Amino acid sequence: MTSPPCIRFAPQSAPDRLKVLREAFGFDRLAAIVSPGSAEADPLSLCHGLLAAAVRRGARLIRDEAVAFDTAGRSAAVTLASGRLVEADRIVLATGYVMPEIVRDGLHHVASSWAIATVPQAPRVLWPGAALIWEASKDYCYCRTTVDGRIIFGGEDEEFSDPDRREALGPEKTKALQSRLHAMIPMADLDLDRAWSGAFGQTQDGLPLIGSVPGHPRLLAAYGYGGNGITFSFLAARMIGQLIHGVEWPWFSAFAIDRDRIC
Repeated sequence: MTSPPCIRFAPQSAPDRLKVLREAFGFDRLAAIVSPGSAEADPLSLCHGLLAAAVRRGARLIRDEAVAFDTAGRSAAVTLASGRLVEADRIVLATGYVMPEIVRDGLHHVASSWAIATVPQAPRVLWPGAALIWEASKDYCYCRTTVDGRIIFGGEDEEFSDPDRREALGPEKTKALQSRLHAMIPMADLDLDRAWSGAFGQTQDGLPLIGSVPGHPRLLAAYGYGGNGITFSFLAARMIGQLIHGVEWPWFSAFAIDRDRIC
C-alpha cells in the first residue's frame, strides 16, 4: 500500500496494528507498509505523450509490422509487411510480451491476468489519499481508485498464454476477484462497469531481459518485465543507451538475454 505519509506499524502489537490500519484505511489486515513517492498514469495517454515528445525531437513514427530482421551487413535492417525496409546502425526491440523468433532465451514466458472495475462507490467506502494497494501474498491482488470513484481490482494470475483459455476463464475469474474485493472492503459495491483480461511477459528469475540479442550484436532488446515495467523500463533505457555507446558494465550480465536458466 503506498500513499504519503510513511507509517510504520512494526513496533506495535498485532491488535494495535490492526486497529490503526482499520481506522486509517479501512482494511482488516495484520499490518501494512505505507510509503510515499508512488504515482499512477493512464498508460495509453502516457504512451502517446512519449511518442509525441520523440517526434518533436526528430523521431519518425511508422505504422507497420516487422516481418524479418537482417543483421549480416554493416547495418541492421527490418523488413516491414508493406515491403518497406528500415535500416539503422542499431535496432532496439521493445515489443511487450510478443518476442520475434530472432530473440531466443530459456527464461521468458507469458502469463495471464484479470481485472475488474466497479461502478462509482460512495465516498465513505473509499480509502483516503487514493493510495495504490498491493497485497503481496502468494496469489497477489492490487487495487486503486479512479477519479470518478470506481475501484479497479486485479490479480488471479495464471501461468499460461492461450487467449481462448484466458477468455473462457473470464466469468470465473471475475467472480473470484469480486469475492476477494468483498473480503478486503466489505462495504464496497460489487456491481461492475468493466471486466477484462490480458497477458504479460515475465521471466523465471524475476529479472528482465535487457541487452544485445545473442548472435545479432546490432539488435538490442528489452523484455520480460511485466509487473515491474516502470522500474525496469527506466533501467533498460539507461542500459541500452550505454551499450549503444560501447559501454558495458559487469553487472549488465545479470540481465543478459542468454544468461543461464535457473534449474
